[in-house]
Amino acid sequence: MSASQSPILHSSLKLHVFEQEGGWHWGITVPRTAGSGFKVVAYSDTTFVGETEARRDGDRVLGSMPASAVAALAF
Repeated sequence: MSASQSPILHSSLKLHVFEQEGGWHWGITVPRTAGSGFKVVAYSDTTFVGETEARRDGDRVLGSMPASAVAALAF
């Protein structure tokens, strides 16, 4: 994968925030390179009290993911 493709992969990351078992969680996915669907590349171990708190933490993690790591996770 060339360096010029990394920003494209990074921009394809998607943050999901959802309620499960009485608390809020987040997950970050990337489209699979082969086949269909998405691959979970990161998720919260913490259960958050509210959606806003979970989204804030997920956004923080999403913003800190280096493009080089994202390229490796897509496979």
